[in-house]
Amino acid sequence: MPLVKLYANLRKLAGTKEVSITGTTIREVLNELVQQNPPLSEMILQAGEVRPLIVITLNGHNVIDLATAVTEQDMVAIFPPIAGG
Repeated sequence: MPLVKLYANLRKLAGTKEVSITGTTIREVLNELVQQNPPLSEMILQAGEVRPLIVITLNGHNVIDLATAVTEQDMVAIFPPIAGG
């Protein structure tokens, strides 16, 4: 199962900084993640698509296509928008 790392307020909502999730594509991993952690759904997805300003990486590379394949050895990281000054 791919390892999903959560950052900033996503960690607080999920109550963990990382979780192994079943899925063969980024879309499947995201769907399973929000199914297991419903509070994350509103933060990550909007009408079944990734919300604007959410950054998803696969092994350190930005992911744009949710159909991107993942393997059990992959690491998916999800970053919410961060503001500061």
